[in-house]
Amino acid sequence: MSRSLLSIACHAYGLAAILYLVHLIRQWRPLPILGQALVVGGVVLHAIALGNEVVTQGGLPSGLGQGLSAVSLLLLVIFLALDVHYRNPVLGAFLTPFALAVLVPGLLLSGDTAVLPADARRPLLPLHITIAFLGVAAFAVASAVGLMYVLMERQMKGKRFGLLFARMPALEVLDELSRRLVLAGFILLSVTLVTGAFFSSDRKGVFWVWEPKEIATLVAWHIFAAVLGARLWVGWRGRRPAFATMAGFALLLVSLVTSYPASRLLP
Repeated sequence: MSRSLLSIACHAYGLAAILYLVHLIRQWRPLPILGQALVVGGVVLHAIALGNEVVTQGGLPSGLGQGLSAVSLLLLVIFLALDVHYRNPVLGAFLTPFALAVLVPGLLLSGDTAVLPADARRPLLPLHITIAFLGVAAFAVASAVGLMYVLMERQMKGKRFGLLFARMPALEVLDELSRRLVLAGFILLSVTLVTGAFFSSDRKGVFWVWEPKEIATLVAWHIFAAVLGARLWVGWRGRRPAFATMAGFALLLVSLVTSYPASRLLP
C-alpha cells in the first residue's frame, strides 16, 4: 500500500514538473495552479506512505531509499512554503524536477533496511534524524536557487535576455533567498552535529568517530560557515556563495549515501 501511494505521489510530482516547465515557455495562469495542486496532493500521499513505513519501524527511517524519500518530501514542503510566499511559479520548474531526481532513486532501491542497535533507539533520535533531513532539504533548495542565480547572471552578462530572464525573480531576490536558506540549513546542520555526537557517545563511548559520513558532514559544515562568514564580513554575493553552496550540498549527499549500507535495486 505504501509503495503504491509513493508511486502515485511520484507521478503527481512528474506531472507538476511538466506543467511548471511548460509555464516557462507559455505563461498560462492555470498551469502553475494545477502544478501546485498536484504537488500538494503528492506531498499528502507521500507523507502518509512514508509515515506508515516509519511508524512500523519504531519511528525511525531505515535504508537509503527511505532517506532519499524523506529528503524529497521535505524539499517539496519547503518549495510549497516559498511558492506561497513569493508567488513565483518559476521556482517549481527547478525544484519539482530536483525533488524527482532525489525521490526516483529511492523508489528503485529495495526495501532492505538497516536495523539500528537497541541502545540507539532513544526517544529523541527520530527528532535528530528529522532535523538532519530538513537541513539537507534546505541546502538542496538553496543549491537550486543558486543554480537559478548563476543561469540568470550568465544571461545578463551575455546580454541574452531570454525566457529565464523574463520569468525569474531579480538577482537580489535570489541571492537573499539563498542566504536565508543557507543560514537555516546551517543552524539545522549544527544541531545535527551536536546531537549526533551525543547519540554516538551513548553507543560507542566516544563523541566522534572519523567515518566517511562524519568527515563529509564536517567539511560541509565548514564550507557553509565560510559562506555565511564571507557574506557577513567580506561582502560575498551572487556566484561565489552559490557555487560554494552547491559544493557543500554535494558533500552532504555523500554523507547521506554513506550513512546506509549498500542497497540493491528492486527487480
